[in-house]
Amino acid sequence: MLEHIACPGLAADIAPAIGGSLVAFYRPATAHAPRLDWLRDGSAAAALGADAFEMASFPLVPWCNRIRDGRFDWNGRTVQLPPNRSNSRHPLHGIGWTRPWRVTASGEALVELAFEDEGRGPWPFPFSARQRYALDPAGLDITLSMTNTGHEPMPAGLAHHPYVAHRRDGAGTTVQAHVEAMWLADRDVLPTVLTTSHPAIAALRRGMRLAEFDLDNNFTGFGHRADVTWPDGNGVRLLGGPPLDFFVLYCPADRDVIAVEAVSNTTDWMNLRGGRPHAAIGGAALAPGDTLEVRTRIEPMASDAA
Repeated sequence: MLEHIACPGLAADIAPAIGGSLVAFYRPATAHAPRLDWLRDGSAAAALGADAFEMASFPLVPWCNRIRDGRFDWNGRTVQLPPNRSNSRHPLHGIGWTRPWRVTASGEALVELAFEDEGRGPWPFPFSARQRYALDPAGLDITLSMTNTGHEPMPAGLAHHPYVAHRRDGAGTTVQAHVEAMWLADRDVLPTVLTTSHPAIAALRRGMRLAEFDLDNNFTGFGHRADVTWPDGNGVRLLGGPPLDFFVLYCPADRDVIAVEAVSNTTDWMNLRGGRPHAAIGGAALAPGDTLEVRTRIEPMASDAA
């Protein structure tokens, strides 16, 4: 069952049972204009009970993106996680997207969700998580938090994973964002070398034509804003303040969807820690009882004709 929220000119559907994911974010149809989806429309997939990867966006908790071979050392012990996608041996995106969330509050323009993990499964650190989706006439706020409910510090990372249509007509879709460096990646999409000279960095700063790139990479020094613009002049703006200081851009050459993510850590940050500054990898050590919270905002950018 979906939760529907709306305000003047905007609407969103949320699937608590499908990873607490955002199914769709759109301008409803009117007598004068058709429905316009600002993110990928996951409505058909949700009706079939598909997983969160088919939705418009989904929560990444308690870590963001991949962990190499599911293995890392933390406070003197080795943690080993199993794969959670059939096409990768590296577990990714945490466990929140695989769990049903429960509705804790709802209203005309907001819904709040929660779930708890006792740390008795592969992820050995107990925590609770909360999400709040809230609409206003200018956009959608998504607040995501996690609280360490255990008795030892735990690694923590948070983000949301919005998918946006990649339109290739005319000049094609562009993305503009301030970034300072990019992690090169191996064929398993895991970071290897941090560089400031890759052409994608300058392209993002001026406005990258996505058809010219094939990327699935992490960027550091994110300016907390990314603008996606379609050929018709419409688009979406992604906003995320600290600690969402990192940016992930997924724009494969063979798909008509991209992902733009403001994230709190570089992929595999737990295994990249040795000697590297926090600005290069991010991530947090969350003390018992402490809470990490992030806010992602998605704002439509409508052309005059929209």
